[in-house]
Amino acid sequence: PFPDLIILTGPNASGKSCYLRQVGLIQLMAQIGSFVPARFARLGICDRIFTRVGAVDDLATGQSTFMVEMNETANILNHATSRSLVLLDEIGRGTATFDGLSIAWAVAEYIAMEIRARTIFATHYHELNELASILPNVANYQVTVKELPDQIIFLHQVQPGGADKSYGIEAGRLAGLPAVVIQRAKQVMGQIEKHSKIAMGLQNLDID
Repeated sequence: PFPDLIILTGPNASGKSCYLRQVGLIQLMAQIGSFVPARFARLGICDRIFTRVGAVDDLATGQSTFMVEMNETANILNHATSRSLVLLDEIGRGTATFDGLSIAWAVAEYIAMEIRARTIFATHYHELNELASILPNVANYQVTVKELPDQIIFLHQVQPGGADKSYGIEAGRLAGLPAVVIQRAKQVMGQIEKHSKIAMGLQNLDID
């Protein structure tokens, strides 16, 4: 059977957000009777397409980027059905890491267990890959890259399995950050990974 929820991971700038938009557009095209850019496509009819993609604040209403994100997420959770298509891009990124990860986990869990909408959840929280080992209707997919000694090559392919790196530092190098900053970032990341207790905590998390 097809999973209800796909956790989509992959490096920065690998195309996760573009993939979400592509899925939404293909669903819309198919549902109005149009051809779609594929040799073969099997698509169910959905009652609504919900998206939470991008990051922008709302000056008119005084809402921060994170509050806009939460309002849009709340709208999805309160109105999506099992026949909806839900596309979520990096829920929780607008706040502190622990808060963001906790919210992202709870949102993904709620969709998979309560709503059961067809959902793609793109994220840099690799800890969410653990959901696939806990819930039978969750699957992990990743946007792949080829890793070379001094660079990465974006392959722009979606394959089964979860990514374990975001390559954010590599993206910073490609953007032109000074070499000394990149080197220091690698040192700091090594220390953070050594002492992180996030993964340990998730292993002991109960799901009722």
